[in-house]
Amino acid sequence: MKINQMTQGLPSLQKPGETGGSSGPSFEDRLKGAVAEVNAKQLSADSAVEQVVSGTMGIHEGMLSLQEADIAMKALLQVRNKVISAYNDVMKMQV
Repeated sequence: MKINQMTQGLPSLQKPGETGGSSGPSFEDRLKGAVAEVNAKQLSADSAVEQVVSGTMGIHEGMLSLQEADIAMKALLQVRNKVISAYNDVMKMQV
């Protein structure tokens, strides 16, 4: 995989004071999108559980849906933990 393919979609770094012509989504937009995606997976997992209980879906498909939702939630929690850690590090910096 080429470097430009791996960095596609990442925000470009700018020097302080520069006004960027960056047309990409902001961190806030990306975070909102991630939360919405995790929420959708959680709702899908809830629906899958109901379908497994009612017998309209196999247990394997239901478990797969539950695991996808679990992994998405764990990944989002790790991002949240890293953001909080970075915020705390910035707050500890002396000016």
